[in-house]
Amino acid sequence: MSLVSIFLVYLMVWMIVFFMSLPIGINVSRNLELGNANSAPTKTHLKLKVLLCTIVSLFPTYLIYWLVKTEYLFLIIQNF
Repeated sequence: MSLVSIFLVYLMVWMIVFFMSLPIGINVSRNLELGNANSAPTKTHLKLKVLLCTIVSLFPTYLIYWLVKTEYLFLIIQNF
């Protein structure tokens, strides 16, 4: 795999992990203001989520890289 391929796999994994983590730990305000939705969050903790997603995404990316590098992924697909 080239560096561009690894980066694109990492980017896809990062986006999936990030969007999965968005609803986790959301605090909804009890004070409803005019013009805000009932589900509008007060604190989203985006910096923490971006940092955690950056670290967590390394493991599935390495797993995919290893499966492709050892050609084990092709054996799985071939026998499927």
